[in-house]
Amino acid sequence: MWAAYVGGFRAMLRRWPLVLVLWMIGTAFGLAFTLASQGWLVMALEGSLASRTLAHHLDADVLVDLWYHHGESLRMLGVVAAMLAVMHMIVWWWLDGVIVAALRDGEASPWRDGLGLAPVMARLYALAVGMALLWTAALAGPTWAALRSTREHPGAYLWYEVGGLALLVWLLGMVVLVAIHDHARLRAGLTGGGALATYGWATRFVLRDGEATLRLALLLQLTAASLLAASEYTSLALPLMDLLGLTGSLLLGTAFLLARTGMRVWFYTAQRRLQP
Repeated sequence: MWAAYVGGFRAMLRRWPLVLVLWMIGTAFGLAFTLASQGWLVMALEGSLASRTLAHHLDADVLVDLWYHHGESLRMLGVVAAMLAVMHMIVWWWLDGVIVAALRDGEASPWRDGLGLAPVMARLYALAVGMALLWTAALAGPTWAALRSTREHPGAYLWYEVGGLALLVWLLGMVVLVAIHDHARLRAGLTGGGALATYGWATRFVLRDGEATLRLALLLQLTAASLLAASEYTSLALPLMDLLGLTGSLLLGTAFLLARTGMRVWFYTAQRRLQP
């Protein structure tokens, strides 16, 4: 497990040009939404001083007023955001194929071959979303029943304990499902198998903990959670708005996006070492 974890990190560093290009693509979507948001803000406030002030310091109270007075145009901004999110998802079906294709031995053109893998990546994504929804629904019913049965319990924190336990079980289940999805994408790209066949293979491979797949998946997810916690702590601890203004916030967000992109490649390179 540790050999795959460390070896995957080193392999990700060797593929820094790929990480950089993937990061630039993700940044382009973020920049597009930022420009759309700024354009809407200027239009809604007619270019007043408040629009320029909000660009440097987002005030929640003012955002509530914007929703109340400019709700219709703000909903249009939501439509733009949804369209960008869908486009981003579709593009990443291709980019996931690119990463997997880059892990093949002697691969000449991962960008072209990644495009050929996009359809199976889309089908695997649909399978993964369906399984996540089924897992959530299967856990939500018993959790709600347990909460209702304890309404008259004298313990004030019993609801929180039941809810916290359910959340922990749900998160552990999602770690397993994400690992299955990753191994299915790797298997599909490396062997050329179909979505259902590779998803079934990945399910059996992960659940029997072949080559410590579950332990590696948990370690990778804990690393990702640590990165998110570090980013949130940094944004709260450093007075970016007062010190560097919008530039500091954008730099921090850009660095976090680059780290996330590198970790995405790291997930694949580490788990690739476990597959036969």
